[in-house]
Amino acid sequence: MIKAGTTIKALCSRIIHVICLAHGIHRVTEDIRWKFLEIDKLIAKIKQIFLKAPSRTILFKNKVPGTPLPSQPIITRWGTWLEAASYYCKYFNEVKSVVQELDPDEAVSIKVSQNIFTQISTSVDLVFIHLNYGFLPDAILKLENQGLPIVEAFGIIKNVQNKLENIFCEIGISVHEKFKKVIEKIIGFETIIKINDILTGQGKCFDGLPEDLIINDIAYFKYAPFTSTDVEQSFLSGAINERASELSLRGLRFSPSKISLIDLKI
Repeated sequence: MIKAGTTIKALCSRIIHVICLAHGIHRVTEDIRWKFLEIDKLIAKIKQIFLKAPSRTILFKNKVPGTPLPSQPIITRWGTWLEAASYYCKYFNEVKSVVQELDPDEAVSIKVSQNIFTQISTSVDLVFIHLNYGFLPDAILKLENQGLPIVEAFGIIKNVQNKLENIFCEIGISVHEKFKKVIEKIIGFETIIKINDILTGQGKCFDGLPEDLIINDIAYFKYAPFTSTDVEQSFLSGAINERASELSLRGLRFSPSKISLIDLKI
């Protein structure tokens, strides 16, 4: 994407290319995940325990009624791993009580999960992750909003930076360094900061901006997109509709293959 942005900029010099900020924060969350391998293993194994296992799901609902089923994160869906870690922090005792009742000889995932639950560091790590990094999925979600003003986007990034730099342990310092490296790799970010200062009344000059960027252009940066992702995806619903042949807002339906595509939130 950086090479593509550089090529496009050669054709239109007034373009300011920045990488997706939501993806940048996701890279930070991936760094956090790799620092807690046992928690990562616990989340993955419990997902295996209850995935396509109706008998275990029924046991869970009967033993701890009112407790949501264990989160099943998908690594490619940004922020879902941290949401799962926050879930296990909140419902640690409930999930542990159910897993401990299962037969460890029934599946490897059960045996591994039971062993991890017995480790004291497990609950400690979950509390640390939830307390210090549980806000990141919400930050990613806010950045994905279409039509987000540049001022609000900068406010979200600034809030993330302030919270990360106030974690002074070894892991916290390492994660903050990762965040800074991500921001430093955004080539046009400094230019966008100067434009944001002008839009908010903090900037008093145009120094550092592209020479061919005219004054009128700066006003259009108010709603400049900071993300290159769309949270809508289309999935095959499998619905058969013999009469459907029109284009609708809900999706694309076409009669020859009798397949219906509908839009669903990730």
